[in-house]
Amino acid sequence: MARYIHIITTALALSGLATADCQLGNKLTESDPPPEPKIELCETQGEGTWTFSMDVHEVDVPTFDSGAPWAGLVNGNSFMIYDNACVLKGVYSPGDEGNDCGIPFVIEENFLPFVLTVQQINFDVGAPRFQFAYANGLFTIGDNHCTCQDVSHDLEAEQACKCAFPLQGEPA
Repeated sequence: MARYIHIITTALALSGLATADCQLGNKLTESDPPPEPKIELCETQGEGTWTFSMDVHEVDVPTFDSGAPWAGLVNGNSFMIYDNACVLKGVYSPGDEGNDCGIPFVIEENFLPFVLTVQQINFDVGAPRFQFAYANGLFTIGDNHCTCQDVSHDLEAEQACKCAFPLQGEPA
């Protein structure tokens, strides 16, 4: 009987781990980066309004190998946080976090007074979307002036998405 209790206890503990939020770490290595030149990712805002952005891209280089038709496919995605002057404060790449725990993605930083939680995501380069919660607000592509734009060039398909949010949260 004790053996079955141990198995059930272990299974319950592991199921709690499987539903834990994915904590994203900041991959920014440059301490004082210049402002973002792509307005598709960030536009300067008034004091106290920051931008959360996402870039998704895909390149497919022909390999001429019928046994591996997708061998030349390379894709990636990342989130960025910019201050009101479009200076990059954080870069987050869910694929580089060493896990595959899925959403929600959680970002906690000293420069953010509240936790930013990505609640919904679609990394499809043809129709990217995200929804995130911050302070007392919910921000979604297609609402709140949040947009995605096609910035593809040459062999690379790319979409840039951005959404402004109030650093101190919405007024109550």
